[in-house]
Amino acid sequence: MDDQPIDGGPSGQYRDVLVDAAGRQMWCRDWQQNLIVDGLRRLLAALVKGDPQGARLAYWAVGTGDPSWDTGTVPPEAARRTRSQLYTETARQALTGGQITYLGGVFTNRLEITAQFTTADIPGGPAAWSLREFGVFGGGTAAANSGVLINHRIHPRIDMQAGFSLQRTLRLTF
Repeated sequence: MDDQPIDGGPSGQYRDVLVDAAGRQMWCRDWQQNLIVDGLRRLLAALVKGDPQGARLAYWAVGTGDPSWDTGTVPPEAARRTRSQLYTETARQALTGGQITYLGGVFTNRLEITAQFTTADIPGGPAAWSLREFGVFGGGTAAANSGVLINHRIHPRIDMQAGFSLQRTLRLTF
């Protein structure tokens, strides 16, 4: 990914790696495009204003989404761009400063965010372990659907099993 977003606006890519309970890599997906949603503009406005209540990336959430997506019937990008929450959020993790780094040196227009979700991080047991979506939120709390959604991705279903770990990397270019 180069330093310039495709359409002149913010863009993103993500990659997933699934690791089994023994620590073996099950698969690694190629880099995929990620959808930046309208909430990013609100988050940037809070940053420029200096508002400490929501001007930082705070949570990465995952969800089961809608089973109909498994057949390729997903909402159009235009409808998803205006979303403020995941369709079916099942878990979220707080992001720490060490999980968000600059790509290519300090103060570039590129960030990399990493997270790891295990089945222990996703309450609800196997019914909640079929993941179809994720999003990153600015501000908010540990409560589902709180904060400002800045990106959203619907992806092929990932069926987690006990002890599995999903390692996610998100790259954002502004």
